[in-house]
Amino acid sequence: MVNEDKEINLRRSLEEARHYTGPHLRSVFSLTSFHLRTLWLFTISEHQTIVFPCTAFGLFGALSGWALTTNQFPQFWSIVARLPSALFWMWWHVLVFTVANQRLHNSVVEDSINKAWRPLPSGRITGVQARRLLLGIVPATFVLTHVLGAEEFSLLSLLLTWLYNDLQGADENYIIRNLINSLGLACWSAGTTMVACGKNQHQLNAMGYYWLKIEAAIVFTTLQVQDLRDQKGDQARGRRTAPIVLGDVVTRWTIAIPVLFWSLFCPYLWDLGIYCFIVPAALGGALSLRVLRWRTVEADQLTWSLWGLWIGSLFILPLCRNPTVLDQLIRRPSSAM
Repeated sequence: MVNEDKEINLRRSLEEARHYTGPHLRSVFSLTSFHLRTLWLFTISEHQTIVFPCTAFGLFGALSGWALTTNQFPQFWSIVARLPSALFWMWWHVLVFTVANQRLHNSVVEDSINKAWRPLPSGRITGVQARRLLLGIVPATFVLTHVLGAEEFSLLSLLLTWLYNDLQGADENYIIRNLINSLGLACWSAGTTMVACGKNQHQLNAMGYYWLKIEAAIVFTTLQVQDLRDQKGDQARGRRTAPIVLGDVVTRWTIAIPVLFWSLFCPYLWDLGIYCFIVPAALGGALSLRVLRWRTVEADQLTWSLWGLWIGSLFILPLCRNPTVLDQLIRRPSSAM
C-alpha cells in the first residue's frame, strides 16, 4: 500500500513537472531563438559582400604560406580546422559594426525605407536595447580576441567603427566614407588571416601587407557600388554618397572602369598564367556590364552581391601563386595506405 502511494505521488510529480517545465522550456527556446535571429538580422545583409569575402581572404592567405605570411610550410588541414574560428571572428566584428550603425536615428530613418526588415525599423528591438547590446558585445570583443588572436586588428576595427558611425564619417563625404570602409575591410581581412594562421604562430610578411594595401585600394575605388541601391534612403537621412553627389551615371562609370582595371592588374601582380586571368576578368566584365546596363534597385542589389563574388575571386590569387599546400590533398590518401 505504501509502495502504491509512493508510485502515485511519483507519477503525480512527474506530470506536474511536465506541465510546468514543458511550457517553460519552450518559452526559453523561443526567447533564445528570437534573440539569435535578431543578431542574425543585424548582419545578414553583410554576409555575401563582407563576411564571406574577408574570411576567404584569411583562408586563402593562410593557405598561400610564404606568398603572404611568415609560414613557410602551411598545413592544409590545420588551417581549414581554424576556418570556423576565423569566420566567427569576422562575423562578430561585423556584428559590432552593424549594431553601432543601425542603432543611430538616421540609420533607422534610412532602413525604414531601404531595409524595413532590420531589427530596429521592424520593432524587434528598441534603440535603447540596441545600445545596451552594444555595451555588452564591445567588451566581449576583447575576450574573443584574447582567445582567438588578432588583437591589434580588432582594436583598429573598433576605432574605425567609432569614426564611421558615431562621428558620422560615412555621412558628410563619400571619399571619407570609402576610405574608412577600405581600411575596415583590410583590417578585417588581416584579422581573419591571423586567426586562420593560428594565434601567435605566424604573421603577415611584407607582401602580405602590400596585398592588404591593394585590397584597400580596390575597395576604395569600387565600394560606391553598394550605394547605388540605397539612394532613396541616403537622401532621406542627408547622407552625401557618390551617387547623390556625382550623379547616378557618373558613379556607375567610376565603378566599371576600376573593376576592369583591377580584374587584370591583380593576376598580373602575382605573375600568374593566362588561365588565372579568366575568372577575375569574367566576373569583372559581368560586374561592369551590369552596373552600366541594369539600373533598377533590384538589379543594383544583385550587382552588389556580384561585387562580393568578384572581389573574393581576387583573394584566391595568392594561393594560385603558391599552391604547394594543395599537394597535401593529393598525398593524404597515399600516406594512409
